[in-house]
Amino acid sequence: MSVVKKGILISALGLLALLLYTLWTNNPCNYSHKKTNPYNKYQLLIANEGSHFKDSVVSVLTQHYSSKPVNIKIIPLSALSQIDPKEYHAIVLLFSWYTWKPPPEVEGFAHKHHNCLENIVSFSSSFYGNLKMKELDGITGASKMSDANGYAQKLIEKINPLLNIDKQN
Repeated sequence: MSVVKKGILISALGLLALLLYTLWTNNPCNYSHKKTNPYNKYQLLIANEGSHFKDSVVSVLTQHYSSKPVNIKIIPLSALSQIDPKEYHAIVLLFSWYTWKPPPEVEGFAHKHHNCLENIVSFSSSFYGNLKMKELDGITGASKMSDANGYAQKLIEKINPLLNIDKQN
């Protein structure tokens, strides 16, 4: 094999290794278990469908509560079936409507825990921004990046009473 071919092969393998490393370590939707502090008083769960818009809302929420006595756990909607709402002071569900229906994970969760939905807040996005599950307290809107901070602030107003956090904290 010629030196040029070896150089191209080594370069291609190096780029492939770099790409694989980036994909392995990159976590674009921030799905993780935040390190919990045993001295924090409240447990907040955020179940996120994942999109640039919803991730921006989640980022504002986590930044806001990072200075509060709150442990935050972020999961994908697909893990929602494993959650017991009684283990959390507040649960935030971020999802989109498709063909005039919420995701099956959200519908199943609301149906399974229909007697204990008082600590759940939702943000549901749809094309016109007006579709909402009647069983869940929450807000609706369209996924416009310019509105992400405003929606996060509206969610904070709904989450704070669940965590007994007033506006001064």
